[in-house]
Amino acid sequence: MLTEITVAFIAALAFAVVFNVPVRYLLPGALAGTIGWLVFRSLGGTNTAIFFSSLGIGLLAEGGARMFRVPVLIIAVPGIIPLVPGAGAYSTMLALVKGNFIGALTKGTETLFAAGAIAVGIAIATVPLRLVQKGGEKHIRKTAHTRITSINPPEH
Repeated sequence: MLTEITVAFIAALAFAVVFNVPVRYLLPGALAGTIGWLVFRSLGGTNTAIFFSSLGIGLLAEGGARMFRVPVLIIAVPGIIPLVPGAGAYSTMLALVKGNFIGALTKGTETLFAAGAIAVGIAIATVPLRLVQKGGEKHIRKTAHTRITSINPPEH
């Protein structure tokens, strides 16, 4: 388990470097990936575990973004990398190349569900907080204060 956590940390850190995350934010992104992987493994490694792990990463990214005053993606993208089902996508393509269409369909469906769990987990973590942050009507673009009193055009 310690080896897996270490590898998750290194993978998240490496992808943060590849995505040009500023140096001072490399550690928060890598820690988000490590915590996400720890949640994933402790919940059994299923699609439900992926969902809860990505939900946790989304909440960590939102909190870290507010704390460090950076965009959420600076922390969320490296954090989510260890959960991406790359092996499932590889297995799907390999089954297609070998002509095993039933196996490809099975593995591809599992991979799509895992990717969907990641997307839904991140969305549930970030969207409500962004709606609350925006404050509803305060951020609706206001136009000139004109009152329409009739539907007829003004006469000149």
